[in-house]
Amino acid sequence: MKLVIFYLTNSDRHFTFPHFVKFLNESEKKNEWEIIVLTHHDDESLYKSILEDKNINYNIFKFDEYNNYMMKAHFALKYAKDKSIPHMMKCDNDLFFRGRTLDYMIDNLHMLDDDTNLTLGPCLSSGIPSIEYFMDDYLSEGERSILKKKILETDFQDIWGAKFKHHNKFTLEASSWDSNAFFADVSNNTHYYKGIHPIRVNLDAINYLNDCIIANPTPFYEEKDLSLIRNTKAPYLCNSVYCIKTSNYHNILNDQSLFVDYYDEVPLNKYAWKTSAAHLFVRHGYGIHMHYNTIPGNLERERLFCKKFF
Repeated sequence: MKLVIFYLTNSDRHFTFPHFVKFLNESEKKNEWEIIVLTHHDDESLYKSILEDKNINYNIFKFDEYNNYMMKAHFALKYAKDKSIPHMMKCDNDLFFRGRTLDYMIDNLHMLDDDTNLTLGPCLSSGIPSIEYFMDDYLSEGERSILKKKILETDFQDIWGAKFKHHNKFTLEASSWDSNAFFADVSNNTHYYKGIHPIRVNLDAINYLNDCIIANPTPFYEEKDLSLIRNTKAPYLCNSVYCIKTSNYHNILNDQSLFVDYYDEVPLNKYAWKTSAAHLFVRHGYGIHMHYNTIPGNLERERLFCKKFF
């Protein structure tokens, strides 16, 4: 077994799981990975009913309802170590990617054995920084032009205790979108939360991007050649799905100096900064991440997206 996927559930998003599993079931390398569903509600039977008729290796585990995120992360790490699984994939419940993309990542997990590379993930639609790759490859030239205009209308506000308003010089005060200059400026932000991009806070921009995906699902399904993108410049990874070497995930979770809250996102990024490690993305291996919780009414918007897209 090369990879364990630890899937972090949310009972408010049961509507995403059948689609997620349908795409996983496309994988031709099912003997090389397994999924563990980590829930904290009385819904194990629902996940089992969706998984049991598929030829997928799976387990389902239930946790206490409160303050369970890091319990799940440590459990997944122990599960991988106990079974000598060398790589792990963290996966949230608000996204989709194809089985062929999973198989490509499995074929390239060896890239993570080089410690100059920390993570490997799909090219997620609203991930940070993968939105930039998704926008360039998935959208038409006209769609890309419209989205960039909407990005320029972003009015950054200070949130999470971090100062972001000064990034408006790249949006409201700019005549064109320069992602490289934007990310360079974010790198200089002294706050540890650097997971910021217009797509995360601009409702009009993310709605337009999702409308483009719904109107043209073909790129998501077509069999284009896949390749790796290696990013060494983005200041922060805010992709809710990624593969990582089990030993590196152990190093992150067990270094309390990296933690600032009850989540592993900042520690992952602080570890990347400390080790100067890159993040890898699968070009043409698209993932769809519908909304962030910074978007008002994100759950209902996600439910509507699924009704339209599937």
